[in-house]
Amino acid sequence: MRKTVIGGEVREDDWVIVWNGRSVGRISLDAFPYNDAKSWTWATWVHPAEHGRVDTMEEAREKVRKVVLRVLANED
Repeated sequence: MRKTVIGGEVREDDWVIVWNGRSVGRISLDAFPYNDAKSWTWATWVHPAEHGRVDTMEEAREKVRKVVLRVLANED
């Protein structure tokens, strides 16, 4: 996991998920979630891509991990 850098700027609570040297997803804290939306967003960049919202950073990391493991298991 490493901090997200966009245009040379680093955003607080915004992370790229790295698996075996490959960027596979991103998690970030939405400081102003809409209505009662969960605060942490997660997304994967593997095919098929998935995304969602959860309550904690740990849950977001686990969601990305599960998707990546499932996709990699089917690449054989």
